[in-house]
Amino acid sequence: MDGVMLESREQYLWRQILCHTSSFYSTDALFLLEKARIVFTSFREATAVRGPAIAIPTDIPFQVQPLSPYSVPFNGTLLTLWNPLEPPSEVGWQGIPGDGARPLWYRHDSGTHIPAWNLFGNLFGLLTFQEERQISKRDKHRRFVASFSPRTKANLLEVPAFNDAVAALIGACIGISENGRASVQLGDVLKPPLIVLSHDCDILRGNDWWTQGIRAARVIVPLIRGKLPRISDLWWILRNAMRPNDFYFDNVSGMISLEQMFGYTSTFYLLNGTGGRFGARSGSSLLPKLIAAVPSRWDVGMHYNYDTFLDPDRFASQRRELSSLIGYKPVAGRAHYLRFDPERSLQFLFSQGISVDESAGYSDKIGYRCGIGGCFQGYDPVTEEALPIWETPMIVMDGTILAQCGGEAITAFERLLLHLTKVGGALSMIFHPGVFCNPEFPRMLGIYHKMLITIRDLGFHSVTALALKNGIPTRFRQ
Repeated sequence: MDGVMLESREQYLWRQILCHTSSFYSTDALFLLEKARIVFTSFREATAVRGPAIAIPTDIPFQVQPLSPYSVPFNGTLLTLWNPLEPPSEVGWQGIPGDGARPLWYRHDSGTHIPAWNLFGNLFGLLTFQEERQISKRDKHRRFVASFSPRTKANLLEVPAFNDAVAALIGACIGISENGRASVQLGDVLKPPLIVLSHDCDILRGNDWWTQGIRAARVIVPLIRGKLPRISDLWWILRNAMRPNDFYFDNVSGMISLEQMFGYTSTFYLLNGTGGRFGARSGSSLLPKLIAAVPSRWDVGMHYNYDTFLDPDRFASQRRELSSLIGYKPVAGRAHYLRFDPERSLQFLFSQGISVDESAGYSDKIGYRCGIGGCFQGYDPVTEEALPIWETPMIVMDGTILAQCGGEAITAFERLLLHLTKVGGALSMIFHPGVFCNPEFPRMLGIYHKMLITIRDLGFHSVTALALKNGIPTRFRQ
């Protein structure tokens, strides 16, 4: 990067690119990226840059509705891009690749490269939640869910746009350093991809009033309608009334043992505080035993209760109680029901002492809510500066991938992972203890084991969200 001072938005995005590169690429790749001549400027001025350089237009507005998606072969996979740019009108420009389809880059005869899609607008818009800021629709839990996103209709939700763009930039830097022409291969500069495992400990007993009430309703309602109920619901009411820990709290040790067998680590997010249907159904009495079961080098974080959403007093009260249980103040967390406000949540969480959050995921679809598989700093649109809090968006949830993909769930999961092996990154996934090994949910039996086998076979390494953030060099972090 040359020594030109960047505007606030450009500086923010550039720092996220450097942080991402430091996590998922070799030091050689990071060196090439930092030493390359990369210019953030207007499209008109970008077309006037000459010599070996990458000129990235920053004046093309973010489009909420993705326009003209297309794919480009790259490093053994396909990069899916949208909002394409028209080629510069001056002579001397050609596309890379030059096979007649929409390209990845426009290259001038002098060596200047311009991305052939709205790289800056797309990435900045995704990391700063522009979709959600411009679309006011929310569900009953005040969430922006995947079905509201225009990317869902355009089949783009499973595209890690940020990872793809960084991979393209690294490829361009490699090629320019070798022969003045962007490469569509990465060679050996990729580090092993990462898996970020976590568990929301929502229900630790099967005998709470709400869980038993739901089972009872599944018996009573069919009878009222003159239909036969599922007899198994009566069995589960009796089973968990007598043995409340069966297939709930007892699953925690099973998950830990399975992950240890693969050499993986994970984060347990603990729910305490107010009870109720959307609150901490199981209370806090089992938490000390759970905390003692978590291996020392793993992480324990806070599962922000439903009623703490943007409420400083309730949030602080829950965090104080949890701190007294685990012996330190938790700095990593995720919201119960994934309640997340794109304009206020990250600033709020930072003010409450949280430095790593995993709430920005979807409950209804698998996919990249922020277009990134990895972590990034929040952005304050008022000061136009990075916030000192890191978001690791959740990509895959246990029940969601089963509901969406059915019998093809493992195939869909493998597809997401395979792409990251070609472009670098981390996939954050959540699996709840209550469905890990629970015959009440037969479709879930064995799924987590199959997922871990797939992760292992594709060469992923395991890291927690907190460790992922702490692994970024301090010179890139605010």
